Amino acid sequence: MNELKACGLIICSLIICIIFKNLKNEYSLFIRIIITLSVFGISISIFYPVLAYIEEITSNTQIYQFVPIILKALGIAFSVQITADICKDAQESSLAQGILFFGQAQILVISIPLMKNLFQICEGLLK
Repeated sequence: MNELKACGLIICSLIICIIFKNLKNEYSLFIRIIITLSVFGISISIFYPVLAYIEEITSNTQIYQFVPIILKALGIAFSVQITADICKDAQESSLAQGILFFGQAQILVISIPLMKNLFQICEGLLK
């Protein structure tokens, strides 16, 4: 049912954007930003059961300590991509590239514990 709500919201916003683009072009961008953030909010609500299931299946394993890092990386990737798309809609491709680079750097920084653990596992295998 959520996908129908999101699709309906997008189609309605597309019609509104087309109407406002012809009447007042500057309002069209704000409408797209509001709708994009609304769909992002709907999408986040979909993830809660998935997160609970991931926590349930990993709670008794060693992987459990890395699940928050992986989920943070996914959150950064989603939010940065949406922000970059909004920047591209506003004809600001340099800002879009900047936020994408920032997101990649953030993911690299938060994944350092994962890389450290991976190197320790490799070192143990080589001994």
